[in-house]
Amino acid sequence: MRLSGAVRLPEGRVWDWLPLAIIIALALAGIIVAVIITPSFLTVDNIRAILRNASIVGIVAVAMTPMTLSGNFVSLAIGQSAMLAMVCFVALVGDGWPQPLAIIVVVAGLIVVGVMQGAIVATGLNPIIITLAAGAIIFGVVTEITGAGIVRTGDYLIGWGSGTVGGIPIQVLIFLIFTVVVSILMSRTVLGRETTLVGANRATARISGISFTRVTILAFVIFSVGLAIAGILNGAAFNQATSRSFPNLTIDAIAALLVGGTAIQGGHGSPLRSAGGALFIAVISSMMVLNDFSTGGRLAVQGGVVVAVVVLLHELRRRREVR
Repeated sequence: MRLSGAVRLPEGRVWDWLPLAIIIALALAGIIVAVIITPSFLTVDNIRAILRNASIVGIVAVAMTPMTLSGNFVSLAIGQSAMLAMVCFVALVGDGWPQPLAIIVVVAGLIVVGVMQGAIVATGLNPIIITLAAGAIIFGVVTEITGAGIVRTGDYLIGWGSGTVGGIPIQVLIFLIFTVVVSILMSRTVLGRETTLVGANRATARISGISFTRVTILAFVIFSVGLAIAGILNGAAFNQATSRSFPNLTIDAIAALLVGGTAIQGGHGSPLRSAGGALFIAVISSMMVLNDFSTGGRLAVQGGVVVAVVVLLHELRRRREVR
């Protein structure tokens, strides 16, 4: 028996939008508080900075959503994988490669790295352990090759990295397009329904003839494309990269995913909500930076906010299931 397009997802329509509505309400409340405390919060430059930050984190969170939906938890190699893409892109451009070719090579390379991880996870090994090991390997190899130094584009400066289209930063436009594409893929295709069903009930998915291996590998492919995009965008914006790039991307992306209401065990969530979670995290982070919070203070507040929102969404989901 194969899964057809008529199979109903485990979430009702009301639940699909409720977490996103909560995120939007919290973000608006955060903005109001930020404006009261810090009038400079609503300046054009700060809003643009918030959107840029939300875009990079959001692209990764959106890309990781299919992986988490499929029941494969989260990746602990986020920062290292995005750094690999950033370093490779900057190095290739610096060596004189045409930028379109460099982009294709970097995306293809990240997909290979993702497929290798997905194939191992699909055998039944713990995805947390596998991605943690993958991150360590990537970081070690890149650090060794670069000598922990800075890789630059040299004379081949990338002009579009900090550009805008109609006043909107390129990163934001790509973030919006990527979110729409992944959302359609997850909600309007058989692959999306299979991914959600595998995460919600793997035994039922197996009886339905759905290949856990295929779903897992494809989820890692989508995730890898998002990581490649994030790395390329940052490389294009700064024209340089190091093995220390993206130090907080892993925790920020996972926070955005969880705040967006995606269940860590799989089966519940959506890319759109992950995108909303990224925007919420960016708003909170900007407010703390403008008020001179220390790094430790920002991480503590962010962690507390994530816990509070996750507990709230978990309680709402539990009450819905009881009914």
